[in-house]
Amino acid sequence: MSKPKWEASSYRLLIQHLRVPELVYPFELGGSDALAERNRQTSLILENCAETERAQRSSLVQLLNEVFEDRGCIAQANNLAFFLDRVFDVWLRKNPFQEELAGIFQTWRFVFFKFSLPVYAGMPGAQEIKLHEQQLGKLISMMDSIGKSAIRWCPVPRRSKHLFLDQLKQIETSLDAIGINSESVIDSIEAQWVGYTDKQKEKIAKISERLILSEYRKNHSQYCLWLAYHYLNVIFKNRLVPRVLQNFLREFWVNVVARKIEASLPEKFSSREAVVVSSYDEKLDQCCKNIVRVFCHKGESSFQLADQIIDDLQAMSKDMSLPGVSAFQDSQSVPSSFFSNESLWQDLSDCLVNLLQGQLSNDVFEFEMLQLPEHLEQTFGNIDQFKNGSMEFESLNISIGDWFELHDQEELITLKLIADFNQSQQLLFSNHLGMKAAQLSYHEFADRLAQANIKKIARVQTFSSVFDQAVKGLAKIAENQKQARLQAAEKAKAEAEKLLEDRRKAEELSRQQAQEIAQRTKQMLAKRADKERLEKENAVAQLIRAFNLGAWISINQAGEAQRFKLVVKLAATGKYVFVDRLGIKKKEFIEADLVQALLNKEIEILSDGAEFEESLERVVSRIRMQK
Repeated sequence: MSKPKWEASSYRLLIQHLRVPELVYPFELGGSDALAERNRQTSLILENCAETERAQRSSLVQLLNEVFEDRGCIAQANNLAFFLDRVFDVWLRKNPFQEELAGIFQTWRFVFFKFSLPVYAGMPGAQEIKLHEQQLGKLISMMDSIGKSAIRWCPVPRRSKHLFLDQLKQIETSLDAIGINSESVIDSIEAQWVGYTDKQKEKIAKISERLILSEYRKNHSQYCLWLAYHYLNVIFKNRLVPRVLQNFLREFWVNVVARKIEASLPEKFSSREAVVVSSYDEKLDQCCKNIVRVFCHKGESSFQLADQIIDDLQAMSKDMSLPGVSAFQDSQSVPSSFFSNESLWQDLSDCLVNLLQGQLSNDVFEFEMLQLPEHLEQTFGNIDQFKNGSMEFESLNISIGDWFELHDQEELITLKLIADFNQSQQLLFSNHLGMKAAQLSYHEFADRLAQANIKKIARVQTFSSVFDQAVKGLAKIAENQKQARLQAAEKAKAEAEKLLEDRRKAEELSRQQAQEIAQRTKQMLAKRADKERLEKENAVAQLIRAFNLGAWISINQAGEAQRFKLVVKLAATGKYVFVDRLGIKKKEFIEADLVQALLNKEIEILSDGAEFEESLERVVSRIRMQK
């Protein structure tokens, strides 16, 4: 068997990476959990692919949808199911298999599915996949051979239709039981199928050879009989003949002429002209012409031939019998007017004597053209029609070995053209077993072809070609989808990186803005603090400037508060001098230092000296009054 054309790498690509929009592909996690889930789903699918289960389903996708309740399953199961559904649907649509065979092949997709799913759904090694695909290639090649046999199969005859069906059942049963280690099983199935086909070919060849030979001889005999009718009609046309001679020619002599023509005429000769008889059998031609001279002409020659004509006719027709025994006559032949061969010759001799004596004037009639038997007219047509409407085999545009579908009584029969009988313009057809199925004339075949009653079966669409086309088409889609997913992943990654960068930039900008806000707030608070400090310094400075001599302050020294009195205030230099209670100089401050010390609460104001001024004024006023 030939090696399949499909590319294993493309097949693996579509099984792994195809995504069918109509199917559900659940997200699959990695690790041991994913493998365990794959094995669980695979086991569940295989259980539902059993023969008792699959008979109720028309497709693998339907099976998966029902088993997993439209929730989807592993990608490998989805893709393999979709692929095999497509291959088998296209193969069955493109080949006009008989309905019974189409029903069988419809379920074989489940067998192929069971064969391949465990390999691609698991985690096989490269060697295991290679071995599986080699066995798959053998199966595909075997399907090509099965398809060629199936396109020719026909349920008629019914007694032998089981031969091919039983073989298909054995193959299906064997395939159904295959496990992953299938090498020996596939080889055994392949050998079994090859043995069956070789045996059938040999048997059919022998049957066809015998059929062609027997039908050729039959057609050649019928052609010679048809030519004999034509020949006698030409010779005796428009002649006056006695009734006995008319019956003799119609019921007996035409068969003698046919046998003589068959013995002398070449097998490949196909002329429709009566004159050919004289070219190939002069003795027969002379004998027939002597009958005309004796029985139809009056003159010296008729009397000269009369003495020997009966003997010549008997010698020419030696071993010939009356109708009913002749191989040239059909089963519906009209019984002879003569009782026996002896009565035939006696009646013909009496007729000749009476004719020579002139006593048959009332029993002589114009020759009635011999009517072709029905089977000859159906095969060859009447003489004028056949001559005027002859066809050439080449004009039919068919060849020996072509297969056809024939609609016969609401049954569709598959036929093979096995022979062309050019002499009779007949086509011989056999069935798939090599037995005769039909025989049609060129005209009948052309008419049926025009009426679509018979149709040529186109060249079988092989399983491997459908498989290869499906692999190429779906692998291209799977590759495009894979690239699209990679591009989408790259785009998503780029977008994620861009978002991350945008986020980083936003955070950096936010941080910078927060720093700027904090800086501005700090500056604002600093300005506000400076303002408040300045205001406080001004207030304290105003308070200090309002000091009068005698103002008291308290300074914390070594954890003990000491009191000092202002005794000198120099407004021009901003200097303040303080003494203790004994009048000894203790402290001297610049106005700014004094303000800062007050703000830092290092110095506390006890009195601004106003009461001293008032007391002094009272004393001075009192002195003045005493004077």
